[in-house]
Amino acid sequence: MSDGLIVDLYPLDRPVDWPVYLADRRWWGAIFKLTQGLDYEYSAWAKRQRDHLLTSPRYGVDLFDGWYHYLTFHQPGEIQAERFWTYLEKIGGERSGTLPAMVDVERGGQRVASPTKNQVTGITRKFCDRYAKLSGRSATIYGGELLRALGCKREEMGGGRSAVALYASELHGKGESTAQFLARTGTDLEHTMLWQTCAAEGAPTGPFGYPREAPGIGRVDINVVILPGGLESLRALAG
Repeated sequence: MSDGLIVDLYPLDRPVDWPVYLADRRWWGAIFKLTQGLDYEYSAWAKRQRDHLLTSPRYGVDLFDGWYHYLTFHQPGEIQAERFWTYLEKIGGERSGTLPAMVDVERGGQRVASPTKNQVTGITRKFCDRYAKLSGRSATIYGGELLRALGCKREEMGGGRSAVALYASELHGKGESTAQFLARTGTDLEHTMLWQTCAAEGAPTGPFGYPREAPGIGRVDINVVILPGGLESLRALAG
């Protein structure tokens, strides 16, 4: 596990005191929610947040920005990717410290009550394939419970790496290893970039020795960088 930590943010999170957050070099950046399906976009808010990172001397060295799209299963994946890309271009596009896009694949807020494996895999693949053509990069698949319930695989969905949600002190389920848990989530340790260990709401969680609040923010979604190679790997992935 790396010492690097990254928050992910959306407009209803607590306001960020950016000078306080950026002063702590254990925190390597933020991933912002930019779009959701074909219905919501947060570009004005996102640009205001991003500007704090872009003006930091740490940017692209040990500080990165990232962007995520909340995938909806009742709308075409490729059109969702084009919309995401349009709004990202509107606020300056992918820069030297920008991580590959992350696509959020989960059950909450969906109009499709019981999505199937083929439905989720197919729509996610359409998003990832279109993003790859637009950017030249592979998207990161974020998910947890839904991917495990349906048996969705990262490669089949078109993702280059994974971000795994598990609010616990260790990265595994009961009676299984980390490798077994990640396999159930459709990925492996080599391709897992982030472990989301803490959520903005609910009981505080996270592995021993890692913070459960972020400086200048408080309770927020916190990700531990577990991609092999740590900081050097993030630099290589950045735009």
